[in-house]
Amino acid sequence: MLTIAGVLLGSAATFVVTTLTERTRWRRAQVARWDDKRLQAYTEYANAVKQMVRLCRRIAETKNLLHTGRPIDIDTGFDELADAETERALKWETVLLLGASETVVAARTWHEQVWRLEHILQEDNPDESEFVEAYKKAMRLRNEFYAHARADLNVTGGELSELTWSSLLPPAKSQG
Repeated sequence: MLTIAGVLLGSAATFVVTTLTERTRWRRAQVARWDDKRLQAYTEYANAVKQMVRLCRRIAETKNLLHTGRPIDIDTGFDELADAETERALKWETVLLLGASETVVAARTWHEQVWRLEHILQEDNPDESEFVEAYKKAMRLRNEFYAHARADLNVTGGELSELTWSSLLPPAKSQG
């Protein structure tokens, strides 16, 4: 009788340990799967917003608001910017579905600031200092988005460094 009880107890213990181990393994696999999906969503979204920023920079160069060395035809620039916005909107949906709430807020704040850049560029005579300040803010908001995304994905490695803005400013105007 003791032998049978020992075998049953050993079998039950093996079953419980195996079940708990498999459940833990499955949970880890699910977390890794969703981390991979979030990483992909954040990366694709950031690339789409960054494309909008690049186009804003090129349009700003054409309007002598920044010194980037890459002017673009204004009509072509705004057409490409509209296409880039469509791409960003598509990527945004995945961020909304999978992103942590703080990261979603940071992402929304960033792309709304990029919309502000576009709005300034659409003015007939945009103010240079207003654009430069809006551009700087967009870059700070980009870093905030990345900081939240990195925290959500448990990425370590320290803070992102700030850009040097002086290289983006138009050359000083001569006084005479």
